[in-house]
Amino acid sequence: ANDNADSLLRRLGVTDAEASAFLRTDPTARRLLDGRAGKMVQARADGNGKLVELVARYAAPDNARREPQFTRLSLTQLEGRWSSRAEVAPLVGQIRLASGTIRSSLFAATDESRIPDAVAVQMAEIFAADIDFHRELRKGDSFSVVYEAMTADGEPVTWTVPTGRVLSAEFVNDGKAYHALWYTDATGRGAYFGFDGQSKRRAFLASPMEFSRVTSGFAMRFHPILQTLRAHRGIDYGAPYGTPVRSVGDGVVEFAGWQNGYGNVVKIQHGKERSTLYAHLSR
Repeated sequence: ANDNADSLLRRLGVTDAEASAFLRTDPTARRLLDGRAGKMVQARADGNGKLVELVARYAAPDNARREPQFTRLSLTQLEGRWSSRAEVAPLVGQIRLASGTIRSSLFAATDESRIPDAVAVQMAEIFAADIDFHRELRKGDSFSVVYEAMTADGEPVTWTVPTGRVLSAEFVNDGKAYHALWYTDATGRGAYFGFDGQSKRRAFLASPMEFSRVTSGFAMRFHPILQTLRAHRGIDYGAPYGTPVRSVGDGVVEFAGWQNGYGNVVKIQHGKERSTLYAHLSR
């Protein structure tokens, strides 16, 4: 976001005042530094650090209206003169395989494996009935995933575009392996199933919050009256104000309002024997 022509070329290992001036003054080349950050840039330089060629790829302006597309911005030099060209090309879907190991968080592991955030979120949702990704991740947990990816000239895109579906996944949590495969029936309807043939859609989810980059949780809390740490029989989640909360299962709203000690509360009855309560809600 803070890049200018000089800093961008410097990060690419290029030292070329003439190329930097062209980036600042040419109307087409200036698009590289205009607009939103996140453009993918590749450069080729000679042994003296002079720029030979530069190619940038980023989302096309009307990407949402047509088939997925991207903009390719090229800077080339011919007979000592720089020229620029911008064109729109289609994104191409590819099947990709990736894997990783949890060291600190799921997103840190997927970032390291160059897996898009949307794929990481899909993976967390697929196993939402098996694993509470806010509280039950362990260092050393591992995963493998096969997914559809959109690519620009063979490079996985990093900007927001329609993300392909996860086709299969394995997640090993605390030594136990969970599997999921996407299956489409004759009517075109699809769902995820385990190797045992059972649907991954269960009656109850492991967590009332969709997985995101911001997660925290704890099992003990400081009692404000007794002034001691006490076991907390519910589950606390730390999340930004306004984060959506979802019911962990189908049911009927039994109460929605204010309760002393709990603040804004929603209580949901799931059949005759089970109910869940969601407290301390912002609204």
